[in-house]
Amino acid sequence: MTRFHARAHRGEMTLATSLLALALAGLSAPAIAADAADDQAATAAADGKDDTTIVVTGTRRTDRTVAESAVPIDVFTAQDLKVQASSSLQTVLKNLVPSFNQQRNAGADGSAFVRPPTLRGLPPDQILVLINGKRMHRSALVQVAGDSLSVGSQGPDLSQIPSIALGRIEVLRDGAAAQYGSDAIAGVINLGLRTNDSGIELNARYGQTYRGDGKDWQLNGNAGFKLGDGYLNISGEFTDQGLFNRALDRPDSAILRAAGVKVPSPPTRYGQPESQAFRFVVNSAIPVGDKQEVYFFGNYGQAKQEVDFNYRRPFGIAAQSFIPRPGLPASTSSFGKSIPTVYLDAIPGALTPQGKPIYDANGRTFEASQFYPDGFTPLFKSTNEDFSAAVGYRGDTAFGMHFDLSASGGMNKISYRMDNTLNPSIGPASPRNFYLGFLQQRELNLNLDVTYPIEVGFATPLNIAAGAEFRRETYVVGLGQVESYQIGPYAQQTVRRSDGTTFSNTAPIGANGFPGYSPDAATNTSRNSYSAYLDLETSIVESFDFGIAGRYDHFSDFGDTWNGKISARWAITPAIALRGAASTGFRAPTPGQSSTANVQTAFPNGSTVPVAVATVTPGSTTGIFFGSQPLKPEKSTSFSGGAVLTPGGGFNVTLDYYNIKVRDRIAITSSFNVTPAQQAALAALGVANAFDLGQVNYFTNGFKTRTQGVDFVASHRANTSAGNFNTSLAINYNKTKVIERTIPAAIDVRRAANIEGLTPRWRAVLAESWTSGMFDATARLNYFGKITSYNNQSALLTDPGTQEFRADVSFDLEVGVTFAEKYRVAVGGENIFNRYPEREERNIFPTTGAQANGRIYNDASPLSYMGGFWYLRASAKF
Repeated sequence: MTRFHARAHRGEMTLATSLLALALAGLSAPAIAADAADDQAATAAADGKDDTTIVVTGTRRTDRTVAESAVPIDVFTAQDLKVQASSSLQTVLKNLVPSFNQQRNAGADGSAFVRPPTLRGLPPDQILVLINGKRMHRSALVQVAGDSLSVGSQGPDLSQIPSIALGRIEVLRDGAAAQYGSDAIAGVINLGLRTNDSGIELNARYGQTYRGDGKDWQLNGNAGFKLGDGYLNISGEFTDQGLFNRALDRPDSAILRAAGVKVPSPPTRYGQPESQAFRFVVNSAIPVGDKQEVYFFGNYGQAKQEVDFNYRRPFGIAAQSFIPRPGLPASTSSFGKSIPTVYLDAIPGALTPQGKPIYDANGRTFEASQFYPDGFTPLFKSTNEDFSAAVGYRGDTAFGMHFDLSASGGMNKISYRMDNTLNPSIGPASPRNFYLGFLQQRELNLNLDVTYPIEVGFATPLNIAAGAEFRRETYVVGLGQVESYQIGPYAQQTVRRSDGTTFSNTAPIGANGFPGYSPDAATNTSRNSYSAYLDLETSIVESFDFGIAGRYDHFSDFGDTWNGKISARWAITPAIALRGAASTGFRAPTPGQSSTANVQTAFPNGSTVPVAVATVTPGSTTGIFFGSQPLKPEKSTSFSGGAVLTPGGGFNVTLDYYNIKVRDRIAITSSFNVTPAQQAALAALGVANAFDLGQVNYFTNGFKTRTQGVDFVASHRANTSAGNFNTSLAINYNKTKVIERTIPAAIDVRRAANIEGLTPRWRAVLAESWTSGMFDATARLNYFGKITSYNNQSALLTDPGTQEFRADVSFDLEVGVTFAEKYRVAVGGENIFNRYPEREERNIFPTTGAQANGRIYNDASPLSYMGGFWYLRASAKF
């Protein structure tokens, strides 16, 4: 695998010599600086087109190579992507960029389908994603059920772009909000689409885990066509991923089976969801005259997925409790009936003081077991549609100014269903399958960018770049079917026994597992923003580059923000250079975060009385009453500095330190209990549903973090009599600290500790690719540092809720043969030594060796709990 290509070493150097040389060079961190000319040639070869474009991310000069950049940039070619075992772009990036991570989130509602990535220990909405240099729209999912680091975030869904469509990926690992606007705090990922105007490429891959599950089909293709003097490039992909399951049996299952209940084993599956997806990408450009062109690119995709929710028991049982930690007594756990009895017969003329009917305890009843005699596991299903299009006109004027005028738009829509369940509060009239509603994110961007070099007496012309942008973002929540959220007639009952005494009875409300979106949750919210920037770069003297950028943004919902950045690079010698940057940045709260409003009826903290739990907007009367303030941007201050070594002989080494402080980070508060006096006060303020409210929460700017780390990268290229070797080693050290909880209700001690502990501090990737004639091979060693999970509020003390999970490694290998320069077949494996993460030790039941829900692995584990995975791959080029 090649990260940044270096000049080829012409001596007779073997693989062992190459690895030893890298070790002696220092070895440590993610990226790999190199000679951009070689990098361009590799991209051009992958595209089948003579493309001499150099690095464009993080700079607006047209003559910057990777090694000459003042900030760290990773560049990956189409060839790097083709030898990856996974079809997911996020998993590919995890293998290529050590500071890029993602968690499984197997049972976390929509987060199981749209997995949130992190970069440098920062959440997905602090990563700016570009396609051909244009902003990619966000996913419609606000990650309210994600991991501690990502919860509340709303970022792009990288899985929507198939890797076959990419000729190049640039990953800028530095703050760049002053250059690109909101979200570019952790860095920028620029996805460069393929531009070849001829040739057809077809690929097929089949694989499965060593256990025989997780069957995975992938079919994709790319074709290039001439469009006059321009090109039209089309890519398509179809994937069919089977579920892999790593759950064990539940402690209640054996007892239920002994009672004649046909409980699946295991009753709830956790792992990769079932998924079928197809995606298309188009990229084209047509020249207009000698120096200008019209361009267009876009994508469309659809994915259907499903996961299990927890199994529901038809009746209650008791079983031995989980294995206690030292000093804690053993006990017996009660596993109650999952869905309570519903009483159907109202006593004629009998009413409560509130005028509601009283039900007969000896009358007819309804049990969920009448629908599901063996219990049931709800199936949560998602249909994810994604669309984008960009059109523009760019080129050079007669007086030497380059311009780019463009319009782009995107839409992501996620529709939910819940099957194999019921709304218990409706009783026997309940449907068993529900449409839950949809989430939708829409974005429109209008951009004008210009660059103009002028001579001012420096070693190179002063490159002046300026631009303006208009953006409109819209967030929509669409209604589910009425029964999916309905508060049925049996939600809260007063029931009379034969002796005249009464008791209260409650039934869960809405589709059991995930109630649908109600009128209180529905929204259609938009905001506009206007931006302008100025970016200056030059080489003051031949060995010293300097850049400065400033940006102004105005948002219709929260106002203005100014940000700036300075960067410099000093080439001490041709082989040694120092570089650094300092910047301020911001991330604007999304319309989804600003306008999320929902009211659901729940039974918190074991309550037997249904409580309306409202998530309200920060600007609402109810939110302000409980202390909310309008959301404001997250603000950041970033510093980075490092060295670049290009000693020759095919070597490149980079070392970079970074320090990122982010204040006013956005979180969802804990719920506030609403007292009768507060209900009356809210009613006096005009809140229509005041007397229905039981609890309230909202999004707020609640805490401050500091993230710092080191990226150290080395690469080496050798052309020998034994073949061509490309070696790279990338190591990342990353540490995040919650330095202030400005609103303790927004982020408790446990979540703060998990933000610090659930991302590995050390990650490393050692990769080697080899080609010789018709044969090729790629090997990759991944190292994942240890993580620490905190399970309760007192987790910062010595506590049974804390578990440290060991560091781990995995090894990938692919070997291929190419025939007639057109056909290639390969066999490969991911995690070929079948490594699994360390198991959970908390709340383990002795009868199963698993937790109460059957889970045995922590979702935050950086090493996937899929285990070993093998695959066969075939490709053809025409």
